[in-house]
Amino acid sequence: MIVLITGGTGFVGLNLAQQLCNKGFKPVLMALAPMTLAMQQQLMQAGISFDFFQGSVTHPGDLDKVCTLYKIDKIVHAAAITADGEREIAHTKEILETNLMGSVEVFECAVRHHIKQVIYLSSGSIFGHLGNHDPIIDELFSPVLPETIYGISKLAAERTALRYRKNRQLNVTVVRLGLVYGPWEYDTGHRDTLSLPYKTYLKAKGGEHLIVSKIHGDDYIYATDIAKGLWLILEAGHSPEGLYHLSAGLKWSLSTWLERLKQVFPKFTYEMTDDPELCAFKNSSPLPRSPMSIQRIQRDFHFEPDFDQALAFDDFISQPSILHSFTNH
Repeated sequence: MIVLITGGTGFVGLNLAQQLCNKGFKPVLMALAPMTLAMQQQLMQAGISFDFFQGSVTHPGDLDKVCTLYKIDKIVHAAAITADGEREIAHTKEILETNLMGSVEVFECAVRHHIKQVIYLSSGSIFGHLGNHDPIIDELFSPVLPETIYGISKLAAERTALRYRKNRQLNVTVVRLGLVYGPWEYDTGHRDTLSLPYKTYLKAKGGEHLIVSKIHGDDYIYATDIAKGLWLILEAGHSPEGLYHLSAGLKWSLSTWLERLKQVFPKFTYEMTDDPELCAFKNSSPLPRSPMSIQRIQRDFHFEPDFDQALAFDDFISQPSILHSFTNH
């Protein structure tokens, strides 16, 4: 199994790369920017063996070259620009070109090169303000109404992938991810909306006083569990359904997380408010939504998360060397 991970040096990509290495496979990581020496050293210290290819998913020549050079047989398409409000206004076209048309280029490349399996990573951002419409979000019956350019681009790419599955016989699976946090999270330059657990960790580590909103996204899943779920789909080689949710299936508690951080970093203080104008993380937090149902992925791939919130915190806090190794925090 030779797996190409587009956006391979990003947060989810690195967790999947570690999972693949643990299973005895050497992934090919593709990214737009060159890999820094610090990242190479950190990955080697973590025992992650990989090949790296610098290129863009918007350039079919790059995709053709990497697939030919490494004899790729599976692709996990994780490359995306996760934009905040400011970037959305300034770079709308770039976001759509990367997130939507870049996905089309990946699907076309997969057809040309007879790739055995493709996994497209989507996002819960497609639900927008309708995320609380149902108590549990279902893959088929819960309404979607993306409001951001990022969410719009992810939903359009989702539907495009499913059309390729039906009309072009491409073995592609769409996987909608819950909010992800955990090891290897850092600011890639293409990911403006860092996770709330990670941002609060940085504030706590600095001994700051933090004001956070009582209203926030809370459908979090630990990154190691994301990698596990993706591995199960790759190992199976095919999915009975075209679309799956990959999340914890339950709500994550910010207050519990903050209390645990306070125990580790005694100088850290916080307060929670109803006034968004007072909050430290303005306009960069996802909308609250109900938990996404994971019954389908449990049924077809026997997926169960290994990390509840308590276990995730213990694992998260024990790995400072890979929490923010590639930033100046």
